Amino acid sequence: MANEASKKEMPKKGKFKLDIKDPNVRNALIGVGVILLLSYLWFDSFYSPKMEEIKELTDRKEKVEAELLKINALKPQLERLRQEAVIMAAKLDSLKNIFPDQKEVPRLIREITAVNRRSGVITTRFTPMPDVEKEYYIENKYNVSMLGDYHNLGALFSYFANFQLIVNVDNLSISANPSYGSGGKGPGLFDEKQPSVLAVFELTTFSSRK
Repeated sequence: MANEASKKEMPKKGKFKLDIKDPNVRNALIGVGVILLLSYLWFDSFYSPKMEEIKELTDRKEKVEAELLKINALKPQLERLRQEAVIMAAKLDSLKNIFPDQKEVPRLIREITAVNRRSGVITTRFTPMPDVEKEYYIENKYNVSMLGDYHNLGALFSYFANFQLIVNVDNLSISANPSYGSGGKGPGLFDEKQPSVLAVFELTTFSSRK
């Protein structure tokens, strides 16, 4: 009898059945559905965009880091490049003094006046002539006449060689000064204060062709 009682008390094993008519089951299913829906909406509207933003920022960060590595690798060369730029700028300025961008008549007159004083030569004529255009530069020509003696004229031409501007002397003609000996001292007497030599020549400087 005891065994029969115990068998009655033990629950019978059977398959699990979901009764959607049961209010508790129905409410539980509705709750799970709401949770799933909210989870999907949160994933679609917040999580997924944030993950895309994170990926984009990560890619940008990697690119910036790669560029920074390149810049850091070039830093040792930066100071050398700056020094080279300073040297090249100085060379360019020096070349512009020798080979100016345009015809510099006032500067040339100042330099000739200075060497006249040092050499004791007198400029009697300084006439600009038509420029001659070459393929890469322009020849600036002047017709020049100067009075002095042989020693002073030699000193003058040596000063020309030391000009910052490149100066060429062509078609040089040296003759006796027609005014030499006309100091009123009588026939055959010469005024030593008068320059004895007249030099006529063509002076050429150069400028770059723009």
